Amino acid sequence: MERYRFLEHTADVLFEAYGDSFEEALENAAEAMFSVMSRTGKVEEEKSFRVEEKADSLENLAVFTLSTILSECEIRQVLPERFKVEKLAESADGFRIAGRVFGGEWDTSKIKTNIKAVTHHLLKIQRNGKVAIRVLLDI
Repeated sequence: MERYRFLEHTADVLFEAYGDSFEEALENAAEAMFSVMSRTGKVEEEKSFRVEEKADSLENLAVFTLSTILSECEIRQVLPERFKVEKLAESADGFRIAGRVFGGEWDTSKIKTNIKAVTHHLLKIQRNGKVAIRVLLDI
């Protein structure tokens, strides 16, 4: 099964990420985002940091988590390679997620595209046995 694919968009970057679960689809969405911003596969995983987020819906959780990863990578000067969900929980007030980003030293020579934001525009989560998350990145 393909992990993600890019879709046509006039100005920004649109993709769908897939998985057997929401967690796997979100990990693959992060991988797609990383492939837009840097030359993945060429980053040594020598650093990591934890990401925690909460939201009232899975759609918001996806955007909030990817946005947090994006901003924390820049703040911490980590060039991301991989994201692993460690925990996903649902409660009366919504959803909570915790995961870890793995990457290497921030190196501007490995940056391909500056991503301004992860947006809610065109955001969609589909569940048909598998999970698909559609995400638009503002570049």
